[in-house]
Amino acid sequence: MIENAKLIDCHIHYALPVDPKEIIDVMKLTNTDWANLVIVPHRQRISSVPDALMVKTMYPKQISVFGSLDVSQYFLHQKSLGKHFVTYVKRMMACGCDGIKMIEGKPQMRKTIPIPNFDSKVWDPFWEYAQESKLPILWHVNDPEEFWDINKIPSWAKARGWFYDETVINNEDQYQQILNVLNKYPLLKITFAHFFFMSAQLPRLAALFDRFPNISVDLTPGIEMYINLSQTKEEAQSFFKKYQDRIMYGTDIGARSVLSDSTIHIDSKESLRRCEIVKAFLEDENEFLIQADGNFLIGTDDFSLRGLGLEESVKRKIYADNFKIFIGGKTKPVSPKMVIQECHRLKLMIKIMSIFDKTIIVDYSYLNQVEKYFKGISCSKK
Repeated sequence: MIENAKLIDCHIHYALPVDPKEIIDVMKLTNTDWANLVIVPHRQRISSVPDALMVKTMYPKQISVFGSLDVSQYFLHQKSLGKHFVTYVKRMMACGCDGIKMIEGKPQMRKTIPIPNFDSKVWDPFWEYAQESKLPILWHVNDPEEFWDINKIPSWAKARGWFYDETVINNEDQYQQILNVLNKYPLLKITFAHFFFMSAQLPRLAALFDRFPNISVDLTPGIEMYINLSQTKEEAQSFFKKYQDRIMYGTDIGARSVLSDSTIHIDSKESLRRCEIVKAFLEDENEFLIQADGNFLIGTDDFSLRGLGLEESVKRKIYADNFKIFIGGKTKPVSPKMVIQECHRLKLMIKIMSIFDKTIIVDYSYLNQVEKYFKGISCSKK
């Protein structure tokens, strides 16, 4: 159970067709006791939340789920977006989700989907509900700041289309939107993924922590985070000790598999390396070389990692206790009936969205797989 977990990864991606057992296998490989599966929207499928809830039902003592928002609402209900998200999130929590994962702050997503500014009035009903209900939100906002600089962006990021010119929202403009939201709803319970991309601005992040009591960050690479923090080791040590209650362990395992159209397996080698880097940064005191992999995780340049050598009491909070508090100490039960209803709704939404976007292929195979699984559970209980 989650109360006994000593290592909780708050940020692992999942969607079918990845075999659920691969999640458990990679957890064993990395000595992870508990995995929080975070879901991002999918252009063809809209949502893979039912997939993750199936995994949670298979392994209820090891899995929690943060569902995505419904991207179809950005196209269908622009003027009443917040109200529709409230209804949707209530349904997701009734299905068995333990929180919400938002990737809407990633600039590439804002370039391709008509997402209103987060401080606009259409969002207000959602933020109000989230604050009142203490909804746990894990939110990806911005990207490394060098992605806006053609002279500094890494080649691998540029190749993925992550150079952001004047046609994409500026990172500072987006930070201002988030600040406006927090000023209006200061008790929102939000963990900002990837250290809020402020690893080179620790005083700025500290000021936000001091001002807003319920915001946190996770440690999922972006390797630039570890480069920046290694270059300011003493400052980073002080920051981690002072804000030890506001930092969570996470790796982003599975993302390269789930978001790729050509790969259907989790990369165990990359997953292990992610865990090793994060743990080494927290635990080791010495400086050692991290060799480039020429790929998404580390890129094309070696760098020296300077570990923080944190005390056991601090590591215990970062590795597990902070996430337990974040979700309220326990997970929600999965409702097979509600998940089956969500599968039916998603089939309808896929059909509707295919009318608006002719490139969407109507494919219900994964939803049918999940629906069959949950119907089997329902029949076995009768």
